[in-house]
Amino acid sequence: MLKLLQYDYSQIGNSIDKVIVAIHGWKGDKTSMSPIIRMLKIENTGYYLLEAPYKVDQGEGRSWSYKKSNGMWEVEEPKILLQNFFSFLFEKFSSENIYVLGFSQGAMICLEFVLFLDHKLGGVFPICGFLHQPELNINRIHPIQKNTPILIGHGQEDDIVPAASSKIAYDLLSAQGANVELFLYRGRHKISVDYMQKMKKIIENEN
Repeated sequence: MLKLLQYDYSQIGNSIDKVIVAIHGWKGDKTSMSPIIRMLKIENTGYYLLEAPYKVDQGEGRSWSYKKSNGMWEVEEPKILLQNFFSFLFEKFSSENIYVLGFSQGAMICLEFVLFLDHKLGGVFPICGFLHQPELNINRIHPIQKNTPILIGHGQEDDIVPAASSKIAYDLLSAQGANVELFLYRGRHKISVDYMQKMKKIIENEN
């Protein structure tokens, strides 16, 4: 039987008007996104910092997938775990008050899973990410998410995941009518302050 996803939860303020879900990258854990959450400082917000279910093969940290004996990457197990988590969230909060951000492998989760959720979200923020199979001619977003703000961010000098990966995702989503913006910033495989400011304005519903 699959276990529930592990996460850290915190909140700012006495009431919860919004929820932010943070999904870390490869070799991260549920503490990896803590600095980003602290820098956002959005009042009356609950923060869920998810932890990937699988240990990496070598070294410390976690992964959102693992390579099976046939050489293929497991995708169904993490989808079930994530679906169970979001079903739990949708019972507690209005989906349009839920915002999801992901970094690197976590951004891939945003692009490959979160955008297909059948509850309209407040915003989705894939950062330094990629599509698993960008060459496939398939739908890239659930119809209910067509108006959901999607802000794709990527460092122009990223030497781990090339910025071209986010440009491909942006082009495919844009062609399918998604409400998507691509923001390239100076830097490598990290989240820039400028991107965070843009993300914060969307979450706080500022123009």
